[in-house]
Order: sequence, then structure tokens, then C-alpha cells
Amino acid sequence: MELQRTIIILLVNLAWWLMAVIWSSQPLVLAGEVPLVWPNNWPEVKAWPASSTVVISNKEGVLLSQGSYQLRPIASLSKLVTALIVLDTHPNWSAEYTLKNEDQRYGNIIYIYPGEVVTIKDLWMASLLASDNTATEALIRAVGLDDASYSQKVEELARKFNLASDLHLVEPTGLSPDNQASARAVATIVKTALSQSEIRETLLLEQYEIVTKQGRRQLVTNTDGFIRGSVAAPDSWQILGGKTGYLDEAGYCFAALWRNNQGEELITVVLGAPTKEGRFTITKDLLNYITEKYY
Repeated sequence: MELQRTIIILLVNLAWWLMAVIWSSQPLVLAGEVPLVWPNNWPEVKAWPASSTVVISNKEGVLLSQGSYQLRPIASLSKLVTALIVLDTHPNWSAEYTLKNEDQRYGNIIYIYPGEVVTIKDLWMASLLASDNTATEALIRAVGLDDASYSQKVEELARKFNLASDLHLVEPTGLSPDNQASARAVATIVKTALSQSEIRETLLLEQYEIVTKQGRRQLVTNTDGFIRGSVAAPDSWQILGGKTGYLDEAGYCFAALWRNNQGEELITVVLGAPTKEGRFTITKDLLNYITEKYY
């Protein structure tokens, strides 16, 4: 009797485990797309040194998933959403904006200071390329949005891409740990953002020089290690754009779009890596693993 009871418990636990594996491997379905089909390979159980990871193929769907449905703080990955919202306002890139004291935000290097006059393009570059929080806050004000209208735009975008329960932003920079999303939601944002030429071309720049109206010159540098050259890209994969993020509550984050020599594309998302360079080396390891397993 005791043996039968033990066998039943084991079978129930096995059933729950199989359900969890199958559920975590379900492909991401974007709005208006035909559901993707899981490749004809049984996924290996492999742990990666990050809180959440996901790799999604444009042809085959989810190739690797670890905690990818879990909502987590996403830090400056929030700026990809902000960039999409800014583009939706059809900004005049040459319009000037005077930085205000209330635009100041901390948490990283500040490239533009109160009283300085710059263009909307300058704010855009500092925000996306260098992840400048002050420039991001100023950028939102420069295109005519306030906190309430920004939040409304985020909700509209989340509904449009079926992310209402997977994307929650309370401010545009990512400084708040309440800015949260799942790795799969971030993948959707990456796919959408990198389809916009303004975002893609910006994220592929290594650096950009801001010249204020007062004449001060300031060089801003891309935070993406693959673009800067501090980390070598995996063999046969070319980066089409990526975004970094860091917050104590979020850990080190990186999300990117890649293309191989055959024209196939992958989205990689790493949330909660333990070190600054680790988010890049984990990404590289993911791509090498996927290449070996599927390509």
C-alpha cells in the first residue's frame, strides 16, 4: 500500500513537471501572426546564470526559455518602449529644447545639464545610445508628453501587442523597479523597436557627438559591448541592435536582435545577469549553444 502511494505521488510530480516544461516552451505569438511551431527537438534542461532568458527564432519560435514568463524589473530596457512612444509623436528632430532642473535624473552618467539647449535628436541619441536618464526624461517633455499621457501611451502599446499582463511601466527611464516585464514581452518590444529604422540605426552607432547651442561638445558612447567591441560577436551572427539595462533590483540586462549568414534572425533576452560583462558573455554563450543545437 505504501509503495503504491509513493508511485502515485511520483507520477503526479512527473506530470506537473512535464506540464511546466511544455508550457515554458510555447512560442511567442505576436499580434496578427500565425503561431510558431516548436522545432522537432526535445528541449534540454539547462540552467543559465541569469534570472530570465529567452531566445526566439523568426522562423521556429522559442528555442530556449528560462523563467521567461516571470515579471521582473527591466531597468533601461524600458527606454525601447519610450523610443517607440516618442516615434509615435512624429518628432521634429531639429527642434530645440532647454534642459530643466526637473528633468534631472540620476543613476548613470549625465551628458546634458540644466540650462543647456540641445535638439530633440541630441536627447534621443543620449537616451538610446548612452542610456542617459536625464536625457530620456527631457525627451518625453520635449515631444509634449507628461507623466499621465506617457502612462496612457504605454497602456495603448501593451494592448496593441497583447502584453497587457506582461508589461508595466510607471516612468520612461527604467529607474523605478516598478518598471517590469517578462523576458517574452521584452522580446516582443525588441522585435517591434528594431523594425523602426530610427531605433535600429541609432543602436548600431558606436558613438555620437552632442554640440549644445552654447557650443559645448559632448561625446556619448554606446553601452552595448558588442557594438563598442569590448565583446566579440559570436561566429556567423551579426547584431542588428541591442539595449542594456541595470538597476540593483533588476541586475544586469541585455536584449538584442541578431542575423546569421543565412538571413535567419534571433532575439536574445537576458534579465538579471550577475555582472556588467556577464550579460554579454551569457548572450554569446546562448547564441553559441543555439547555433550548435539548431544550426
